[in-house]
Amino acid sequence: MTNYNWGIIGPGRIAVNFCEQFPEGQTLYGVASAHSLAKAQALATEFKIPHVYPSHEALLADPKIDVVYIATTNNAHYENIKAALAAGKHVLAEKPVTLNSAQLAELNQLAADKKLILMEAQTIYHMPLYQRLLEVVQEKKLGNLKSVQASLGMHVDLADKTGRLLNLDLAGGALLDLGIYALSFARRFMTATPKLEKTVMIPAETGVDDGSVAIISNANQELGSFSFSLSARGPEVGYAVYERGYFIVNHYLRPEQAIFVDGETDQQQVITAGENKRAMGYEVLDMATAVETGTNPTASWTVDTMALMTAMRQEWGLVYPDEK
Repeated sequence: MTNYNWGIIGPGRIAVNFCEQFPEGQTLYGVASAHSLAKAQALATEFKIPHVYPSHEALLADPKIDVVYIATTNNAHYENIKAALAAGKHVLAEKPVTLNSAQLAELNQLAADKKLILMEAQTIYHMPLYQRLLEVVQEKKLGNLKSVQASLGMHVDLADKTGRLLNLDLAGGALLDLGIYALSFARRFMTATPKLEKTVMIPAETGVDDGSVAIISNANQELGSFSFSLSARGPEVGYAVYERGYFIVNHYLRPEQAIFVDGETDQQQVITAGENKRAMGYEVLDMATAVETGTNPTASWTVDTMALMTAMRQEWGLVYPDEK
């Protein structure tokens, strides 16, 4: 695999996790921040990143950088990605890659025109366990997928309106930060593009979505049901139900194992693959492979999941300021 030079835009908490799990064989080359040079310097010092840039523009102008990792707040992804692609850089962007489907379509076209890779840093698309589960489906002849179920919630103090997750200007809310994982979980198993059937949302006082439920389906008669919440911590458990058995995936954001339950005997089998502590490293390696081959196997999943979230917000009438 080719060793690429990586630049980081946005030296916040998620970028720290990214650097902690960055794999051997790739190079952390530079970092930039639009708001805090000190944060960029601190990240560079901690992880021995050799170059710190005074601005995003300076990082993107460096011809030695091959791939840019976007780790800014949700509302800034579109502009950051657009600038990176325009500068001729491949992009791995934190989820959600954009705010809506129109933005994503524009950026995908720009990437295609420039023969660049734009990939979403969605752990569910890159954890080895998911590929292993799909192999088990074939090995055990489980038949057709019938339904997928997933929920996700965290307890945020709704009285403290200063946090990012409650900030409409930063595209906070349960859907883009939590719901995207459950929808991506479903898309990883579904065999055709899903469509939204029904959704209901309860808003927080700040205007972001606090809680919601959704039902989806597709042309292959596969169903999905979901619930998300900012104000109530819920189980991080996903289910994929086939004709002759089902999987229970605990901690499905970055899972190392799942339980297979035989539909006829109720016997259980633990299936393992990958390591939780290497989750973001798998994203990096898959991105490097995509750049090397010129093919992004996760692109359609990102498009389909974004379409679901866009449709959900349209039903709710929820628009972010940066979309106006």
